[in-house]
Amino acid sequence: MAVEEYVQKTLDLLDKEREAEIQETQTLLERLSAKELERKGVCLRKLQLRSHRSGLYGRMVAVFEPEPKHKGKNAKQELPSSNITPGDIVGVGLTNSDSTEKPLTSGIVLQVSAFNVSVAFDESQDILDLDDNASYKLTKLANDVTYRRLKVNLNDLVKYRDGPARKLIDTFFYLEEVSGPGGEFPFTFVNEGLDKSQREAVKFALTRREVAIIHGPPGTGKTTTVVEIILQSVAQGLKVLVTAPSNIAVDNLVERLASARISPRLVRLGHPARLMPHLTKFSLDAIVSAAEETDIVRDVRTDIQKTLTKMKKARNSGERKALRDELKHLRKEVSQREERATSEVLSRAQVVLSTLTTASPDGPLKHMKDKAFDLVVIDECSQALEAACWIGLLRGQRCILAGDHLQLPPTIMSREAARGGLELTLMERLLETLVREKERDIVRMLTTQYRMHQDIMEWASHQLYQGKLTAHSSVAAHLLRDLEGVSDTEETRVPLLLIDTAGCDLLELDLPEDVSKGNEGEADVVAAHVENLIKAGVKPVDIAVIAPYNMQVDLLRDRLCSQHPGLEVKSVDGFQGREKEAVVISMVRSNTSGEVGFLSEKRRINVAVTRARRHLAVICDSDTVCRDPFIATLVNYMTNHGDVLSADQILQNLSVGHRPQHFPLPKLTKEAKGSKAKDRAATAPLIPKEEKAEKFRQQLKAFLNDPVKTEYEFSASLNSHDRMVVHEVAEELGLNHTSTGEGKARHIHISKKSPDVASTQAKDVTVRDPPVSDTSVTVVGLSKLEFKEVSEDKNMGDFSKNETSVVKALEHNQCFHEKTSNNEYESTSGVSSCESKSVNQIDNDCHNISNILKSNTCTQRCSSNLCGAVSNSYETGLLNLSHNDEVEQINKKTLPEDTSGCPYCKKSIPVNNKTLHELHCSRQNRPSTAPISSNHVKQNGSGGGGGGKGARKKENLKKPDSQPLKEKKEKVKPKTSHVQKASEVLSKIPDDDFDALISTITALDGKCAFRKCKTLTTTLGRQCVLCDRRFCLAHLTPEIHGCGQAAKEQARRTISREGVLHSGSGIPDKKPNAARRAQLELRMEKKKEELAKSRARQGDKKKT
Repeated sequence: MAVEEYVQKTLDLLDKEREAEIQETQTLLERLSAKELERKGVCLRKLQLRSHRSGLYGRMVAVFEPEPKHKGKNAKQELPSSNITPGDIVGVGLTNSDSTEKPLTSGIVLQVSAFNVSVAFDESQDILDLDDNASYKLTKLANDVTYRRLKVNLNDLVKYRDGPARKLIDTFFYLEEVSGPGGEFPFTFVNEGLDKSQREAVKFALTRREVAIIHGPPGTGKTTTVVEIILQSVAQGLKVLVTAPSNIAVDNLVERLASARISPRLVRLGHPARLMPHLTKFSLDAIVSAAEETDIVRDVRTDIQKTLTKMKKARNSGERKALRDELKHLRKEVSQREERATSEVLSRAQVVLSTLTTASPDGPLKHMKDKAFDLVVIDECSQALEAACWIGLLRGQRCILAGDHLQLPPTIMSREAARGGLELTLMERLLETLVREKERDIVRMLTTQYRMHQDIMEWASHQLYQGKLTAHSSVAAHLLRDLEGVSDTEETRVPLLLIDTAGCDLLELDLPEDVSKGNEGEADVVAAHVENLIKAGVKPVDIAVIAPYNMQVDLLRDRLCSQHPGLEVKSVDGFQGREKEAVVISMVRSNTSGEVGFLSEKRRINVAVTRARRHLAVICDSDTVCRDPFIATLVNYMTNHGDVLSADQILQNLSVGHRPQHFPLPKLTKEAKGSKAKDRAATAPLIPKEEKAEKFRQQLKAFLNDPVKTEYEFSASLNSHDRMVVHEVAEELGLNHTSTGEGKARHIHISKKSPDVASTQAKDVTVRDPPVSDTSVTVVGLSKLEFKEVSEDKNMGDFSKNETSVVKALEHNQCFHEKTSNNEYESTSGVSSCESKSVNQIDNDCHNISNILKSNTCTQRCSSNLCGAVSNSYETGLLNLSHNDEVEQINKKTLPEDTSGCPYCKKSIPVNNKTLHELHCSRQNRPSTAPISSNHVKQNGSGGGGGGKGARKKENLKKPDSQPLKEKKEKVKPKTSHVQKASEVLSKIPDDDFDALISTITALDGKCAFRKCKTLTTTLGRQCVLCDRRFCLAHLTPEIHGCGQAAKEQARRTISREGVLHSGSGIPDKKPNAARRAQLELRMEKKKEELAKSRARQGDKKKT
């Protein structure tokens, strides 16, 4: 493309871009009131002029602050939140003036605090015309200076004939070939810490004759490399012009060059209000003010200030005219003297730094004696318009372009201009033509990155950078938990986390195409994850929340920024060139049509992902965003290399009463950590079960052979597996064995059997680690039962009275009985006194026990425990009572409505915690697996009597449900509940292996709770609101997994309360959505303004 063709095309595109910007500004000013503009963040209303002073190197600085709400009070009012930042151009107007009116004056924002905003004005007269008692507003204005300078420079490019940049122009427009490299020369690196790729890039750039491109992917130290190139060029005696498209990028280079070991003479061009405060000393205004040539200038400025004060007090028009003429003369003198001083300062400078547009011919550089530079460096070239790059390029013989064309391009408001080619940057064009097409060697890529964790980096490296990136050892494995004060939690120990909202009904807001997008459900998920990070100890200032849409940014700020002021929530553009320890990305788009909008822009996704150092969390609807192939690669990578959660799992924790799963664990002291490590090391060697069994067998044999000892207790240090082995060995040797105690105090008690009982060992029942309840007890080989008082509580009197009767009945029947297929009985205890007992007497005694328990007025918990124990003994012919003499105290308190009794420990447990509590209890109290003796005992014929007695006997032995004994004998396989299934798995884990317990519970929680279903529910699964368990989509329906009755009851409650049964689950939100709410608010504001105007008109009529 010829130069003329390029210039004409670019001028047309710039006109379209300017028109689009003006149109948007006019639309805002015409359609919205000042109050609505303030809500959008582009206006500040109801301000008063607090003070004005001369400063900022001769400029007038005015300070505006909010008007006090209550007159007579000196309390400071805070400014409303806005998008007005230092460096913005603002117009000053009266608060009551129309938005379309021309402002009284305009200035540049110098500083914005919580209580005031400072604005710098070049013309002091404008400030003197403002009334101190008036109410003002500041409105952010569009800047046309940039477009005027771009057009002027493009016209200069067409007219350019002879000059230092002639060779450069011909090369870039393909009129000449790229020259070969110049000769290498020896030099010493100023920064000795450069890596191999950075050193190679520096050498390469210094030897190119026309152009060198430094391609710096995220975190690879591009700015460090550029600084080294500048310092080496200055060391060779070259004069360098350094430019960048933004003030932040230029200030970053100023800061790096100023802190270098060998710092050159720097001059920073631009308005001082747009510089970082600590860098203003390097600005041209500061250096000129401190120069010797400006000693007289300071005196003249003092005279100007005095003249302005006189003008404000002057009443006579003639006097004011004379003072105005004097002021004009003084300013002309200041201007001439400052121009001479500026020329001297620029001539002595070795490095001049500015934004691209500030380097224009009508800027400060017009005062340079020598108009050319030996080298022009453009940092962040990939973010600048090519037209803007030519402003600096026309002043140099050689150039170095640095940037990353795979990150965000320059911001273009006009879609037509972007499609026409205005978005194509100079760096991209040269890479496409000179490198890919003509294969010229003009580029070097930096390959070692110093920002991201290895796992965060790998995706971008393979998808965009040909897999060439490598992570430096200092960052390759760093995580959030490595930061000081951060706990080790599920969030802080993983670099990648994908939270999938697919199937969770978290759709985006249904809004018109021209309106920004938002997703309130996804915003809730993001807020919950950020809260988890902060609870774990991550500082809010170390977290970035990125959303591609402005509406989503607003939704997230509403949820997070008020509680965490240091937290940054911005769009992707706001984080270009920055980094944070943790980055949370909200993809927003979730719809049935699979539309992703501009999320398909690869560079935008690349920037968002590569801002993270230690932790990256992506919240998205995989079904929607994966319609785009590029985003699908990111989702698949995070699924394979990171942790994946469903949004339901995050939101579920918000409504649960107990401590959430991600709550930070308490910190351990060094001593505790050391002891924990020692304990872990001590239990590391695994001893085979056979060796343990042999060890316990030897101990028990020694006890069995000792004629003196009758009891033996094992230490409580044994874990559950060791206790199981002891039970097996004791059973094998014919010893009585029971587990007693709770938790860490649980131990095994061994005792020898009496000779009579030992002879019938096969008929005895041994219960290992029985469920612990308030009244349950177990006995092996009954000899005598002695009951103590259950409780001394006065409220337990009724139970205590009946207890005596129960004990007598139990003492009357001290034998074991078993039911035979003939429904006949035989004594199995081996005690002679029991052999003569008649069956009728046994039946009557058991019947008495039942009647006593039924008549007792004790609490349901007490009676159900004891009745259940006796009832079970009565049905099976076994009476399982504890060898312990003591029955624990029974609590009579009534269970609250939101609690439920545990079937194992009988404690009242909150419903939300019941499942986890039952798992714990079932694991701690495993049911006995000892086989029950099935020897049948025949009834003595003489004791039977006539047929009537036999009939009565059978009738008495029937259960309350009147089912035959024969049917009861048949074994019915019980349904395996979720708790029982989990209990079987957890019972195999040793008590002291906490990590295994947690990992097993996590694995169980990731599977469908429906029996025999092994479908994973981590991503595609839902929580049942009725039973609080997680099921796959196939078993989610309440009627399928057993919650049908609860669903019916919930539906009845809903229809009785609401009068209608809503589709789906729950009750829909009756509040309007965000878009509808915004419309209603807009209507209300317009109505209020109309009423206010009507009242004002009525007041004017009354006055007339």
